[in-house]
Amino acid sequence: MYEECPEARENGAMKGDYQELVDEISTLLGAPATLENRDFELIAFGAHDGGGDSGFDATVLDPVRTRSILTRRSTAEVRSWFESFGITRATAPVRIPPTPEAGVHRGRICLPVRHRGFALGYVWLLDGDPGPSDQQLTAAMEVAHRIGALLADEAQAGADLTREFRAVLTAERGWQRDMAVAAL
Repeated sequence: MYEECPEARENGAMKGDYQELVDEISTLLGAPATLENRDFELIAFGAHDGGGDSGFDATVLDPVRTRSILTRRSTAEVRSWFESFGITRATAPVRIPPTPEAGVHRGRICLPVRHRGFALGYVWLLDGDPGPSDQQLTAAMEVAHRIGALLADEAQAGADLTREFRAVLTAERGWQRDMAVAAL
């Protein structure tokens, strides 16, 4: 299942891996990161550290970011707005400028999460000045590739379970049904 990305297998259980990988990207780029699936549903987000005596930088929480984290998804309008920057077709990082009227007070960097050419999600980072170097972004994209392998594996496992469940529901009584039940 991890044929294109064997290092993804080393990450253990999937849900915990997403958090670890998002934290790895946050550390690599020195910026808070979030991971969303292709439907803009939140999967994991990095800690928001830094700034001032309190250790917290309130500027990282613009309205779009706050809503995404608190509701665990973005609105259809926000999704359309971000997609207008070409992120669904992107194979490299995409920089999105701050647009306060859209609720985006700080620029974003979108790392497309792909597997075998298909967009499976997005890692979002706050863009700063000077922002990450090309070398840092390349390293972060390698982590995004590992996330893509995990998302693809999770999707395949779900498809396999659906197929097995359908076999149980549609099988006639007898050995075929018994085998379908055993497969679940």
